[in-house]
Amino acid sequence: MNGMMKDEMTPRERMEAFGSGDPIDRIPCTCHLSEYGARLTGVSIAAYHHSSDLMVGGALEVFKKLRLDSVSVGPDLLGLPEALGSRLAFSDWERPQLAEPAIRSYEDMDRIGELDLERDGRLPLFLEALERIDRAIGREVRVSTGVGGPFTTAALLRGTDHFLRDLVINPESAHLLLEKATNAVLRYMDAARDRGISCSIGEPLASGDVISPRHFREFALPYLSRICEWVRSKAGKGPTLHICGHTGSIWSDMADTGAAFLSLDNTIDLEDAKTAVGRRVGLTGNVPPVEVLMNGTIAGVTEAAKACIDKAFDTPKGFVLSSGCTVPLDTPLPNILAMKEAARRFGAIPIDRESLF
Repeated sequence: MNGMMKDEMTPRERMEAFGSGDPIDRIPCTCHLSEYGARLTGVSIAAYHHSSDLMVGGALEVFKKLRLDSVSVGPDLLGLPEALGSRLAFSDWERPQLAEPAIRSYEDMDRIGELDLERDGRLPLFLEALERIDRAIGREVRVSTGVGGPFTTAALLRGTDHFLRDLVINPESAHLLLEKATNAVLRYMDAARDRGISCSIGEPLASGDVISPRHFREFALPYLSRICEWVRSKAGKGPTLHICGHTGSIWSDMADTGAAFLSLDNTIDLEDAKTAVGRRVGLTGNVPPVEVLMNGTIAGVTEAAKACIDKAFDTPKGFVLSSGCTVPLDTPLPNILAMKEAARRFGAIPIDRESLF
């Protein structure tokens, strides 16, 4: 992409000023990338997931090529369930999948003990990688990590179909499992914080496409609120919370968790979300990852990013341009760069509204 504009601030300077409410040069730009660094470095996904060296190499290559406003490494949605006993299936060129849940029946609940961060699953690899990445580039960019929220973690420990039935026929046991999942999330977040790493939360299985608002309020909201309160007590503000799919019926509940930012799927109209909860919480999103970032053109990415900026740049609690969800592994690098360039060109502060049309 010829003629790229240059940033006036480093990603770390921008995000620190943004978090403090100080002036910034442009709207921040991030992206849900997950294992994308493995693609950039040409290593198999399975190998990447079992080597801190490959995780570090992937993250450094992502930052070198993209210079987005944050760099993140797992354990994402599956790391905690695996560490607590679920079995995963790994592939060379696709993201891992749940192969066998830890709990076939609630008689197995005792198998889930307190998380050992030095031994369980691949958590030691993730924490080592985060420390090394922060040492390498932490002066230039904030290093973060992402973890599945308690509802998604519990579902992946029990098996999603079984867990969703449990909400109706066995709610007491579902709550017991949610307690264990919440404690595991907090232990991981505490370990990350001890290393100077912030942590975002992903709750895709608490989506309005999966459960009702009533079930969200009973089985997801209390546990997310506990986690967000813990984060606020340590960091002074809540984490970013991402929930996939249609969430309009629970936006107020999502804000009630105490999250600082809501990361919204591209199924959501950012202007509607801004009107509904923008005075309570910041917004992140939501360039479509499949239709636009993977399958679209550079011009199409630019137009989608401009539309997001136009709708949400004046969100009272702040706006971060990002993908609507995790980008597919086959997403062309130039398309992600086009989103970043749109943040530079059309998100420069002060925003020139005429340039967006």
